[in-house]
Amino acid sequence: MRVGVVHTVGSPCRCAEAIAKGLEALGYEMVLADSEEIELRASELAETCDLVIDHTDTYRKQGLFRPVVRLILEQRGARVVGSDSEACFLADDKIAAKARLASAGIPVPPGIVATSKAWKLPSWMTPPLVLKPAFEHMSRGLGLAQTEKEAQSLAAHLIDTLRQPVLVESFIPGRELAVSLLEGPKGLEMLPPLEWCLEHRGSTSNLLTEAFKLMEPAGERQEAVPTELTPDLRDELETLSRLAFNALGLRDYARFDIRLSPGGTFFFLEANTTPSLEPLEAFPLSARWQAWTIQPSLKECSGLRFIVTDTPLLKEKD
Repeated sequence: MRVGVVHTVGSPCRCAEAIAKGLEALGYEMVLADSEEIELRASELAETCDLVIDHTDTYRKQGLFRPVVRLILEQRGARVVGSDSEACFLADDKIAAKARLASAGIPVPPGIVATSKAWKLPSWMTPPLVLKPAFEHMSRGLGLAQTEKEAQSLAAHLIDTLRQPVLVESFIPGRELAVSLLEGPKGLEMLPPLEWCLEHRGSTSNLLTEAFKLMEPAGERQEAVPTELTPDLRDELETLSRLAFNALGLRDYARFDIRLSPGGTFFFLEANTTPSLEPLEAFPLSARWQAWTIQPSLKECSGLRFIVTDTPLLKEKD
């Protein structure tokens, strides 16, 4: 079996390396391609690879264009693992994704969209405020403002440097969860949710900043633990996560970043169509907690075979 892996050369993401180790352990051949060369490589990947795993970080140096890589692969006839380009365009647009989730009855943080430096905070919003660029991921540009003045300054900076709208949202205190979903032998399943506990790093908000995500963990992650929930809360989380997955038209696997408020409400912050597959990141840890064997194994599922290793997951059609 030959598997193509698309990644962004020079990106801090190490998913391609993790996937390569998994493929090597399974005895598969891997073809690595740089997302910046996708116009030149797409036909080759489609014609010579049984599957293509797209883990593009940025395309043309912007997160905004990341789904274009998947679109080009699809147009060339590649068999791409994960959500299709239409769903990726929706999920990567934080404004559109938030609107779609809200329309499906899924709680999202209240907020507004700033498209110029002249925006004003409505009376129903009070600091602290979370600001995030509409089309970036890996927490690039994410910031917490304690005052309206701080928020206006940060928004102006993001608009100037990234040239894209900025979401200004009410900060939701509480617990930070990473919820991974996988279409497996029993259909769409929620893997054991992960909770980020960052207090020992000096964080009072559990805000997952870009600096935190770029840190190289050493050994087991002390700040990533299985989420303890009552049976009722766990059932509610699974129901909402399934609903969110389907509302966004996702496929195969995804991860949601979620806040559990002190009042017991799950607020969906973001959808991740290409969750990190590095060994100590949320998706692989949740898969390990699911007691899926660390040794390579095959699981049958309606004509699909799921290949599970200690890190990556890929799907092979019979």
